[in-house]
Amino acid sequence: MQELSRVEIDSKRTTAASIAIVSIVVYLAMVHLKSILMPLAIAILLYFIIKPPEQIIYNKVKNRTISYGTVLLTVILSVYLISIFVYQNLSDFIDDIPEITAAFEEKREKLANSNLYGLETVFSDSDALDKVASPSNVETFVIAILGSLGGFLGTMSTVVIFLLFIILEEHTIAQRFNAAFPNSYGRAKKIVNESTESITAYVVSKVTCSAGQAIVMTIIISPIGFDIPGWFLFGILCFLLDFIPILGALFATIPPVLIGFIMLEPISAVLMLGLLIANQQVFGSFIEPNLSGAKIGISPFVLLLTVMLFAQVWGIAGAIIGVPIIIIVRLILDENESSRPLAMMMSNIVEEE
Repeated sequence: MQELSRVEIDSKRTTAASIAIVSIVVYLAMVHLKSILMPLAIAILLYFIIKPPEQIIYNKVKNRTISYGTVLLTVILSVYLISIFVYQNLSDFIDDIPEITAAFEEKREKLANSNLYGLETVFSDSDALDKVASPSNVETFVIAILGSLGGFLGTMSTVVIFLLFIILEEHTIAQRFNAAFPNSYGRAKKIVNESTESITAYVVSKVTCSAGQAIVMTIIISPIGFDIPGWFLFGILCFLLDFIPILGALFATIPPVLIGFIMLEPISAVLMLGLLIANQQVFGSFIEPNLSGAKIGISPFVLLLTVMLFAQVWGIAGAIIGVPIIIIVRLILDENESSRPLAMMMSNIVEEE
């Protein structure tokens, strides 16, 4: 019994050491091979995303070229049209910056000369306030986010090349893997199927909730609601940044809230803030969990660490694609008896036997 316990302990230590070494190697590879690994990761995730609609089209037309061509063309045209709208609305927002700046200075001077029980000194220091909430900082923030997303889209040519090769070899890869590792083929096929199911559920829930939240936010800050300059641009940013778990929706809300407190009366600004918070809570706390269900199954703390790590290594693109990658990693770890405890630690809910 003692010898058996020692063997089990040694096996767990060996597994832990192996996982630690692999993690370090993967991290170093992500840093130094970013130009190769990031497009490859995006291509693999895109393959998981486009496979379900491609299969639906294929079942009707019975032609892989037409089915894949239809899906890829739709994606490319959608990205192109969105980029045109984003550029146009960014230009309009930049044109509105002088008006927002004038309103900012007017409100700052008004508050600095008011009796706010000592808080007026905060508004008296124009330099300190400019560093926190000036319209130029909002403009810089928006341009930086769009610049990062533009860099992300700039890798799409490499992504498309990887994706085409994955599509061309999707059947032969399975055959080669089965021939090389016949004992592991069933397990690998299960991981691929579960990954496809989980990522599809994640993407569908994310797209639905991001679009819904962005539409409601756009209506709130549009001329129909509180008429915030750059309202359509902020709606687009809300949709894009909401793909970053936990932090994305918050970052998307900050710019319109700052401009709202500059351009609106205090009561209207507070009301707008309350509506935006309610919008986030409804979609983030109720609708999205019900749509995705238990398919994602990742702890919020692990999600936060994943977002921070991938954002540090690959920027905004890493923060967006990090969640699907960690879903696949958890499924792989769960298939191995020795690494299953790590998968359980990463999970949001663990069923007790």
